[in-house]
Amino acid sequence: MTLNTLPLTQLISKSALFVFALFCFLSCKDAAPASEHLDLTGDPTIDALTEAIYASPKDIELYLRRSEIYYEREAYEQAVRDLAMVMKIDSTHLRAHHLLADVYLDSYQSGLALQTMQRAAALYPDSIRTKLKLSEFQLILKQYDPALNTLADIMKIHPGDPEALFMLGMVYRDQGKTDLAIGAFQSAVERNPDMSEAWVILGDLMDRTQNPLAGQYFDNAIKVDPKNVAAWHAKAYYLQNNDRLAEALEIYRHIHTLDFQYPEAYLNAAILLMYQDSLDAAMKELVILKEIDPANAAAWFYIGKVYQFQGNPQTAKEAFEQALRLDDGYDQARDALQELKDAG
Repeated sequence: MTLNTLPLTQLISKSALFVFALFCFLSCKDAAPASEHLDLTGDPTIDALTEAIYASPKDIELYLRRSEIYYEREAYEQAVRDLAMVMKIDSTHLRAHHLLADVYLDSYQSGLALQTMQRAAALYPDSIRTKLKLSEFQLILKQYDPALNTLADIMKIHPGDPEALFMLGMVYRDQGKTDLAIGAFQSAVERNPDMSEAWVILGDLMDRTQNPLAGQYFDNAIKVDPKNVAAWHAKAYYLQNNDRLAEALEIYRHIHTLDFQYPEAYLNAAILLMYQDSLDAAMKELVILKEIDPANAAAWFYIGKVYQFQGNPQTAKEAFEQALRLDDGYDQARDALQELKDAG
């Protein structure tokens, strides 16, 4: 008998075991060195919630709110502890299951994340949102057949669900089944034309298969959400790869107006300007990129290339060395240094 077919009484029995296992897990974690614990003592928001919990120790919402803050601040162990308290009070709490799964996933405990979502789906077999999240976790762990089975379950509840079709496309794309992925994404946008991300992915898949409709799909994504930076970036990258450099550069500059701190637009604009021998303009883009993202190794590498093209090998060398300090696996920077050395 599978978990999905267990009667409610047995599920509740398993709920008690789940909560017991959760507290056992936390007890084991207590043996970890103190340096592994993120100390948020003195945080006014958390302290206020803690005081409220002391006053109302059975209030689930207080624990949930504090666990969400812990999660946002990457205090994963504390978040798990609060969620364990929620489940001690209500072992079938759906929101707590969803959040606990996210905490586990982001703290590199993917097996526990998956188990948590499997349990949530068993407790709430008619929750499409829960099954969609379960299929997402199954995809992350490359459990393709279980993910397809979960999506099939959704289709039984809600045939043609666009979110499920989108996830189906994601599974097929991850499997390398491009034609099936395109079909799934097309079905998704037919049912919900406002799925900007689906249009972007369709454009990318069409571009890979050299389908001339690719540009139209990127345009559809932008029409659906004109402020979607990822959609604009995808369109610019498509134009760039099809030798429409001036149009791509115009879009990268438009992205600057949508999100001044979007690093890829500065980097790609700089590269295009270098191709056009506009070295001073390229350097301006790279300097801004370096300021908004000081740890960006690629910014330093291309700064070095600009200096190299301008006939300033010493400054170029320093930039390449900085790129390697930020990313010691940056082979292009290492090769560029060797090129300068060979040139004497």
